[in-house]
Amino acid sequence: MGVRVRGQGEGAGRPERSGRGAGGLIGRSAELAALRRMLAQSRLVTVVGGAGVGKSLLAEHAAAAVGSSMADGVVRVRWWDGAPPRRRTVAQTVTAAMDGGSADASAPVAELVARLRPLRMLLVLDDFDPVRGECVRLVRELLDAAPELRVLATGRHPLGLGQEAVLRLGPLEAADTDTVGPAVTLFLERLHAARRRASSPSRGRTPVPEDRTADELRLARDICRLVEGVPLAVELAAAQAARHPLARLAGMLESTQGWLGVADAPLRRHRSLRAAVGAGYELCGTVERTVWARLSVFPGGFDEDAAVYVCSGGGLEPEDVPAALARLVLASVLEPVRDPGGVLTPRYRMPAAARGFGAERLRSAGETAAAVSRHLHWYGQIASTAHHLWSTGTHKRAVVLVRDEEANLRAALDREPSGGDEASTSLALAVDLWFWWAVCGHAEEGRVVLCRLLPMARSDTRVCGQALWLSGWLAACTGSPEAAELLGQAWRVAVLAGDDATVGRVSHVLGALALEAGRTEEAIDRLREAAETIPVHAEHGPPATVSWALLAVAQAGGRPADAWRSVRRASTGPEPRHDLWTRSMTQYAQAFVDHSRGRRSRAWRRARKALAGAVGVVGAAEVPAVAAMAGPPGAELIHRLIADIEAGGR
Repeated sequence: MGVRVRGQGEGAGRPERSGRGAGGLIGRSAELAALRRMLAQSRLVTVVGGAGVGKSLLAEHAAAAVGSSMADGVVRVRWWDGAPPRRRTVAQTVTAAMDGGSADASAPVAELVARLRPLRMLLVLDDFDPVRGECVRLVRELLDAAPELRVLATGRHPLGLGQEAVLRLGPLEAADTDTVGPAVTLFLERLHAARRRASSPSRGRTPVPEDRTADELRLARDICRLVEGVPLAVELAAAQAARHPLARLAGMLESTQGWLGVADAPLRRHRSLRAAVGAGYELCGTVERTVWARLSVFPGGFDEDAAVYVCSGGGLEPEDVPAALARLVLASVLEPVRDPGGVLTPRYRMPAAARGFGAERLRSAGETAAAVSRHLHWYGQIASTAHHLWSTGTHKRAVVLVRDEEANLRAALDREPSGGDEASTSLALAVDLWFWWAVCGHAEEGRVVLCRLLPMARSDTRVCGQALWLSGWLAACTGSPEAAELLGQAWRVAVLAGDDATVGRVSHVLGALALEAGRTEEAIDRLREAAETIPVHAEHGPPATVSWALLAVAQAGGRPADAWRSVRRASTGPEPRHDLWTRSMTQYAQAFVDHSRGRRSRAWRRARKALAGAVGVVGAAEVPAVAAMAGPPGAELIHRLIADIEAGGR
């Protein structure tokens, strides 16, 4: 018995779309080998994955590979979507496939079971999602009655039978490195094929000019990264190369991807990315659809608490959300970032194609503004939590939290506030992340965010003064000429608001700038004012200890006794005992003062400790530290001091 293919619905019996079948599998050798092993060990194997990841193509190749070992061959049944199904049961459709297309419309399940009982056969149930419930019942009966039968199924959701082995198929690797991964290989192969078709003389079209090899590879990587390596999306994007230059195509994919499509795909749902994702949406219940749409406001990973906060309301109870998340994971709409059964809190992410489709559903329901607002308020709380973690000295936890939530925090800050209240919430969020901008190497990004948000928020509030000061500090860190003006505005707002901490921190930055410019006496005056003005345990910025430490650095050259007293004030403050960053600053000042007094050995040891602290803080963020005196003393600045000590200079 050979391979027989029978479909249900429009397009039954057609061969695979040439774009996907002609070139064979690309980048799936490990998955194909794993699937063959599973078929050898299990009687029921299901390939599960999201829209367009290539489940059917992988199953087709696996069936071809193992078909020769099945004495009675392979029978493949496919349910085509996009058209009303024929009035046949799953058993009748399988019987029709075995008979080459004709079947008795009244053929009972018992008759099929009797036919399959003595056979050694592989039955492929491809794209079973529209008839999943009926497939579950039939497969259970067949496996109980036919001991030599093996079943290979593909769908977005496992069948859920006890003896089922599940292979979860993900996208192709779309790395940002210089290597040519499988997603880029697939894209380039389809790209060149599309260009050849577009420039064929029979079509009478002008060929699209080839990009240079380096540019083509770079743009191919960008496009594959944007579509997240989903094979269907990669192929649909490559098909657009006949119409658009690659640079323009990459720009078009930045905002939305549902428009990707071709007109000649035999499967209706493969004619566009929107249709492919929408086929799964149609199979979801009302609660899952609502949660799917509202989750589209998360561009990055999220946990269950965040999902409940953002998705509940409007007729959806909070207790309904966790179960909907589990069902969306089973339906391959959500991807678990952490194992839901593990020790850590489970996290999820929504692929770009599903997120874009959900955003369209959210807009059509008129719920975008509400979901975006709840997302902003939730991540305002996340930023506040990160700020308090940093303030209590748990720097690594603060940095890890921000890094995990970076995509969502950035989205919350990048969205246009709908009014003054949202602008103030966004501004407070940005101020809470002061350590991320200033200490962890994101000064320019933070400066841009603050400069965009400041004109939208009220100018007479304490948070506005803090934001102006932070913006001025970040401008000083990046060498922007706006620093002095921003700091002047911050001082005026802080004085009117009675915010001593911000007044002192303005003096701190002005003193740091004066020290960097060589105006030592001005720097000493400014830094002393800052150290004496900033209250103990003041939040949203460096503590007074940092000002005392930098004052010691300023005094070290001409006032060694004052410098030693200042560094003692810094080292006896409340922060260094638990604050790694402040301790690193204090150790840097101690090393600087010791070096200026000729105590090279002690200075070298303290500088090495300061370096370990600076590397420990920014190492969790995986970014370089700031190297200017106007900003925190990063690793590069401490390296300079160590080199000077080792060279014997003063």
